[in-house]
Amino acid sequence: MLHTETVARSTLELLKMLESESVMSNFNLAGGTSLALYLGHRISVDLVLFTPESFDAGKLEIFLRDKYGFCTDFMEKNTLKGTIDGVKIDCITHSYSYLEKPYTESDIRLYSMEDIVAMKLSAVADNGSRLKDFIDIAFLSTRFPFNLMLRLYERKFPGSNLIRPFKAITYFEDIDFEEDIVMLNGKYDWKLIERRLIDMTQIQNKVFESFPLS
Repeated sequence: MLHTETVARSTLELLKMLESESVMSNFNLAGGTSLALYLGHRISVDLVLFTPESFDAGKLEIFLRDKYGFCTDFMEKNTLKGTIDGVKIDCITHSYSYLEKPYTESDIRLYSMEDIVAMKLSAVADNGSRLKDFIDIAFLSTRFPFNLMLRLYERKFPGSNLIRPFKAITYFEDIDFEEDIVMLNGKYDWKLIERRLIDMTQIQNKVFESFPLS
């Protein structure tokens, strides 16, 4: 069951409406909001919608603007970013095959957790500044051992270098610790997150029993 308490009701209703549109039938929720819905560990506010297929960003912009009042912040080929009623919306082509079929519950369509694991590792390997990515990976340790996470990354991104995500999840120098983090069911403590990430690399076959919260 999805943890809908992690996302504002109005944002969830907007997501359902967007995913019901025929022009967005190939888009699925990804990113931190999808993981918050799966795990229930933190509040999330943005909607990141990926599709494995190319799309006409200009046509989608016109549709979303006319029907939903979409305000464009950035647009290029296969990428459209903006806001609807203050909610940040990213529509992006992610040209990699699904590891598992997208999951649907209560009219919400999401990338599988396996796909999200791989994408989160890719995110920290490419950009080690986003605190939420490190938090999300630490909390995923209650569902997946780190050695399986690495295998999922390798399957999602064939030919990738496993050393990059392996090193990235314990390299903390570039993290922006000013990010606003609102956890559920416990108190955020970076030291516990840091310890969990280090432990994951040292005990790679372990699924941890509890969230790293104080």
